Amino acid sequence: RLAPLWFESLEPLTSPAPSSRRTGPRLVPRGHPKRGPEDVRSLRFVSNHVIASGIMAKKPTNARKRFASPRAEFLSAAFMSFWMNTIGVELALVRPFLENTLGFTNVDAQGLFLALLFTHLCFFFGPFYGKKSRGALNNPAVYFLFYLTGDADAATASKGALSAVFGTIVGTFAYEKTSRVVVPFIITTGFSKGIVPAVAAGGSVLGAASEATVAFLNFLFAGVAPRLVGDSMAPYAGAFFYVITVVIEKCRYSCGFMNPAVVLATHVVGGDVFSTDAAKHVLTYATGAGLGAIAAAAAKAVADGKVPGSKPAKHATSGKTKAKKKATATPARVSARTRKPKAA
Repeated sequence: RLAPLWFESLEPLTSPAPSSRRTGPRLVPRGHPKRGPEDVRSLRFVSNHVIASGIMAKKPTNARKRFASPRAEFLSAAFMSFWMNTIGVELALVRPFLENTLGFTNVDAQGLFLALLFTHLCFFFGPFYGKKSRGALNNPAVYFLFYLTGDADAATASKGALSAVFGTIVGTFAYEKTSRVVVPFIITTGFSKGIVPAVAAGGSVLGAASEATVAFLNFLFAGVAPRLVGDSMAPYAGAFFYVITVVIEKCRYSCGFMNPAVVLATHVVGGDVFSTDAAKHVLTYATGAGLGAIAAAAAKAVADGKVPGSKPAKHATSGKTKAKKKATATPARVSARTRKPKAA
């Protein structure tokens, strides 16, 4: 239920400088058919699409990230919420299959649950879903983080956060209704239907502290993962890192949901939303995720040198990069004294 921080966002791009634009008549190779008005328009559309994808144009340094529309955010959050809730159903189906059909003995339910969680997160964090969802974040805490770092303005962050909240509630409600109708036909025993409201086992203070720690560590790892494992492996490393934090936390205090929208959805669909206890539990998770976002934004500000007295962090370069830079460096000019005379 962690929102994908690693998504392909399209940022607003500047048009090429006037000096770089082609002027004068365009030469057409001999034997090449002339392009008509329709072809010119289609080529212009393809060119604009490629430029908008960041392939042929540089991104301005002061541009903000481009986020998903509220509609795309709502649909993505609902879709992700629905399928993340099906992990329990998948566990009830896969474990008997492994033991009765494939012959495995004593399959650990907790380990299988973590494997299914990791598989789901790899899909939702991956570039395929990021592209299809238009870069949806599915988590109001992530929108709050981007607002703190200056990548999203107040209007964009609030619209995205609200869309994620309502989408998560709708997806959870759809799963609850679907499970009551479909699950009894495929799972006869050993599965409890319905949504159980999320409760912080460690209480308000320890629960919020646990959520803040989990959120901060995952946000922090999301920022350094591309430099550690590369852009292509960063989503899957992030999913693995989140699973590791869940294993360490072991639901002692909060279970590390890191998404207050998920907690609110469980109380809304579970029928306990207007009570004082429900408000206390939702506020606990929201406070924890918010504190984690604030800590991550502060760490980024220090690393960027935006805090008085701090210097921008220098990104480490690998040995291959240093060797490549050294090989491609311009050789120093040889002085006249050390220059060898040319052969006659």
